[in-house]
Amino acid sequence: MPSIRKVRIIRFIEKTTLVVLIVWIGVLATVYGLGYISNNELYASIGVVILLLALLLYIQTSVDTWLVVLISQNSFAEEDVFDSLYERSPVAYLTLSTKGKILNTNPSAVKLLGGNTKTFKGLNFYSFIEESGDIDVEVFKGKVEGGVTINDKEVQMKTIDQQTVWAMVSVFPYRNSGERLVSLVDVTEQKNVDTAKSEFVALATHQLRTPIAAIRWNVELLERSLKEIKTEAQDRYLTKIERNVLRMINLINDFLSVSKLEMGTYAAEEVELNLTEFFSSIEEEFTEKIIEKQITLNRQDQPPQTIIRTDSRLIHIVVSNLMSNAVKYSKNNSALTFSYELVGDKVQIIVADDGIGIPEGELDKLFTKFYRASNAQSHQTEGTGLGLYIVKQSVEQLGGEISVESRENDGAKFVVQIPTTNF
Repeated sequence: MPSIRKVRIIRFIEKTTLVVLIVWIGVLATVYGLGYISNNELYASIGVVILLLALLLYIQTSVDTWLVVLISQNSFAEEDVFDSLYERSPVAYLTLSTKGKILNTNPSAVKLLGGNTKTFKGLNFYSFIEESGDIDVEVFKGKVEGGVTINDKEVQMKTIDQQTVWAMVSVFPYRNSGERLVSLVDVTEQKNVDTAKSEFVALATHQLRTPIAAIRWNVELLERSLKEIKTEAQDRYLTKIERNVLRMINLINDFLSVSKLEMGTYAAEEVELNLTEFFSSIEEEFTEKIIEKQITLNRQDQPPQTIIRTDSRLIHIVVSNLMSNAVKYSKNNSALTFSYELVGDKVQIIVADDGIGIPEGELDKLFTKFYRASNAQSHQTEGTGLGLYIVKQSVEQLGGEISVESRENDGAKFVVQIPTTNF
């Protein structure tokens, strides 16, 4: 423990000071002895000088010693506080060697992962991490060994007795020793609640599909039967019903997409996709609205007729959602960029508009579930806050990345990069 180490260091310093004094006294005694034997006054004078030097050096050594002690006490006090927090923290902590060997654990880590303190010593930390769609163990290992700080990475882990737990993992350099400090925050309960919610939503939306489809079918039948005789008011009411039914269908589809992606039940299917034809179909979906708002569409296919292998449903979810937002939040008579470009073994898709943009400080929340930017809420546009969350989940399912650049009232630029094959 640090307190024992502190005592040992102070005692060592005290002994060193005493040894210095004894050595000088020994030298002094020797000189005086020589002077006494030879009856030489020179030796006596030298002895006096040595005595003065010994006293000065002793005083200097004592002062230096206690300065070191005071500095050490402050350092040890900080270490004592750290070690006390380490041992008593409800958060699980482990220290690792540069190669991931577990050197030490606190009681909370033992409680989370099972076993006892001795059980963990010498085990490899990475053996507790389960490979999943959310984490590549080798990539994670490379970052840790490379000294990269990792913050709040959600990881699925196996305990000593092979139980599954979920933890938010953070990794930091430790005491300039080359070791790593790992914190594990248990989120198993929250994860189970989220899974239960996703399962409930999936079941509920499946059950809602049938009555919603029946309403839509009956509205269409009613429109046909009243085609020649319906009044202007009836036509207006039927249009409202149809619009809200379509809104409900889109909402149900969004919930189903979220549930499948979150529960890992989405069955991806890799097919060949011609990007030029795909972009043309997306453009056609929004042509009416683009013309209505007099938006200038800047489209670039680089190179044209590029064919990639990907999941056509997921990439459609991504691009159509981004285009929908870009058109929805664009100002009249503005410009909209809609392009793709091959970058190495990835395709980069850009959707950029000159619309209302995103307020400063809200970008980091943009891809969270049910979040809508504050200016979007006040813009009187419809939305559930699920669109961009689904986009991010879909991009990750495709093995890609998404980023955004934006300033309020100055538009937004979304950049998606996905592999051209083997997602």
